[in-house]
Amino acid sequence: MDYEVSSRAPTPPLHASPGSATPGPWLAMLAVMLAVWAMIVETTIINVAIPTIMRHFSMTQDSAQWLSTGFLGGMSATILLAPWMDRSFGQRRVYIAALSLFVVSSMLGGFANSTALLILARTLQGAIAGLIQPLALVSVYRAFPVADRGKAMAVYGLGVVLAPALGPALGGYLVTLFSWRAIFFVSVPVCLISIWLSSVYLPKDESPEPRSPFDWLGFVLLSLSLASLLVGFVVGHREGWLSLNFLVRLAVTLCLAGSFVLIEAKLDHPLINLQLLRNKRFVATTLVAFAYGLGQFGSTYLIPLYVQSVAHYDAGKSGVLLIPAGIALALSITMGGRLPDYFPTSRLMIVGLGLLVISFLLLATTGKDTSFFTMAAFVVIGHFGLGLTVPAMTIGALKVVPSDQFVQAAGAISFFRQVGGAIGVNALSIFLDWMSAREAQFEHTVGTAQAAPFSNSFFALSVIFLLAIYPAWRSGRSNA
Repeated sequence: MDYEVSSRAPTPPLHASPGSATPGPWLAMLAVMLAVWAMIVETTIINVAIPTIMRHFSMTQDSAQWLSTGFLGGMSATILLAPWMDRSFGQRRVYIAALSLFVVSSMLGGFANSTALLILARTLQGAIAGLIQPLALVSVYRAFPVADRGKAMAVYGLGVVLAPALGPALGGYLVTLFSWRAIFFVSVPVCLISIWLSSVYLPKDESPEPRSPFDWLGFVLLSLSLASLLVGFVVGHREGWLSLNFLVRLAVTLCLAGSFVLIEAKLDHPLINLQLLRNKRFVATTLVAFAYGLGQFGSTYLIPLYVQSVAHYDAGKSGVLLIPAGIALALSITMGGRLPDYFPTSRLMIVGLGLLVISFLLLATTGKDTSFFTMAAFVVIGHFGLGLTVPAMTIGALKVVPSDQFVQAAGAISFFRQVGGAIGVNALSIFLDWMSAREAQFEHTVGTAQAAPFSNSFFALSVIFLLAIYPAWRSGRSNA
């Protein structure tokens, strides 16, 4: 569980005995599931609309990638803030306030009339999603009695993993039938229903604990270092990797990151427990998590852009393309949650990463004449690999650390997965733009010239996952 459960006494469940017909806990779960659906859908729904938004605002590729990177970067920073907010202000109070802010940020994005305002809205959405997702999981945990929690978590998990299948398809049809602005407004009624249900059915907050000190300095340093790193990629690509501007930003990033590490090493309750990094098997699993985030979010950014630019799909058709992949992801995560009982997690990660390598190598061979069903099948292979990897990755990380470090380990894995996603979208966008510029210097047919940069990007992803197989193997070795 990617969240630190408060040490205070648990809130009494909303019904007294297992199997009770009282609908309270299930309505509480519906409340948080609606909110998490909205968060996950908003993570990926933007991808099928990016070409349309680029045309509307005359955006460059450098600017457009911030629509995804800003969301993921904001989520990476605030996911570590959620436990302290819960302890200090109360879970339900924070949850409803955060949902209300998400509605405001969604409206801001829907009415945005400039690139800067649109990117700001996406970053705010991501920052709030980083708070809501771990709070939602704990809400379900607290709403049910012990005997019903397993069943509740299974239902919640299955419902949540289906959301990635909904996002691209819904976004595609909204853009086709209405406007790209509709992808921001669609989450508003869902969040309002969740706010109402949460105010009625979520367990009431107990008196908040005495407010413990929060590592605000570490939080600021971490956020600034992430922002500096992501902006640095864009500056390096635009002005040159040896330009003074890029070198200054690189030095600033290293100073911020170094200061963060020094401060965290001295704290009793740091944002990230650096002691975990002394565990080589845990570090190996963290590298897999980073690659997982890079592939998951990088591919959902790259594939819709590819099929709309090269195969000339409209937004609706490109969204439908990802529906089978989303279903495959949901089924493989459900199955993958049981497989670690029978097989070593390192082997499961290797199989999952191997499927990702195969998927991206196959996608690298496609072009404008590749059929819809062939393209969908290649994407399904990769998403099935993602689904096998994530449960093994989480369980593998927890089994190699002491029980008193479970919470910190789970939080660190989630953090590095999100950072991988933010860096992956950023780096892939820059790599794609660079390859497109190179291809423009040569004479090709229009279709080949458009397809080649994407093919090279898919090949680069396959190499990254191939390299990630080594730390996955190391994570299973007791002498790692």
